[in-house]
Amino acid sequence: MDAMATPSEPRGEAIKRAAVWLARGLLAAAACSSVAWGATTLPDFVDQTRLDGARDVILRNVPISDAELDALGPALARVVARADCMPAIDRSTAVIRLRLAENALASGDRVDARMGELDAAIHKSLGCAPADPYLWLVLFWLRNIRQGLTDANFDLLRMSYRLGPNEGWIVVKRSAMALAMFDALPPDLSGAVVAEFARLVKTELYTEAIDLLKGPGWAHREKLLAGLAAVPKRNVDVLTRTMADIGYDLDRRSPAERRSLEREPDSRRDEPARMPSGAVARP
Repeated sequence: MDAMATPSEPRGEAIKRAAVWLARGLLAAAACSSVAWGATTLPDFVDQTRLDGARDVILRNVPISDAELDALGPALARVVARADCMPAIDRSTAVIRLRLAENALASGDRVDARMGELDAAIHKSLGCAPADPYLWLVLFWLRNIRQGLTDANFDLLRMSYRLGPNEGWIVVKRSAMALAMFDALPPDLSGAVVAEFARLVKTELYTEAIDLLKGPGWAHREKLLAGLAAVPKRNVDVLTRTMADIGYDLDRRSPAERRSLEREPDSRRDEPARMPSGAVARP
């Protein structure tokens, strides 16, 4: 119906009618735009939901095989094909690529290809969101695997410490890797490892501190314990008692270590403990 005034229609009514038609037109346009927006963004939302779910499982150190990740192949390919920044999706992709690379190292299959895909994913994610301490740590691990441990690589580890000094879950992963190569670290980084361990004890993250101390940190326990000088005595006492309860005397060798030494020939008792290669410690 024509919204213009008829000879018998008051001018005010015609204006109201025109306003109604204009409002309906705007609503229709908005609805069409919403449908178009949804059609465009829904695939990204679905991809992000699926990739984020896999990322969370991986970061909890839950084993997940290539076969279980196969369904994410198309989503990962779409991320590679896009040049624009999608920080959340890019980060999840990098974490998934890390697990695929780890699986390749374990099986010996497609190692170079998986490492290359991980390298590209990390660089894309850090290019969009460079303040990610975990991905700087993963890049440090990757460079060590592909190029060997070099002085230049330590700058990547420094970035992780600088950007994420207090994120507990990253601290545990980073400390485990750094302690595995503690003797090779430059002084500033070995000092950062000791300080990070002290922060765990100070903030009462005893389970994490104990796992590190009786694991890769046991060979360096004297330096780690010396770093607790500024930590409240109550916290240190909790650590010491708990370690003793599970068989680790912080003033002497653990019972397990003592039994191992007793079985070794005398000529080997003074040999330094062999630590796993820091280049392959899992991030």
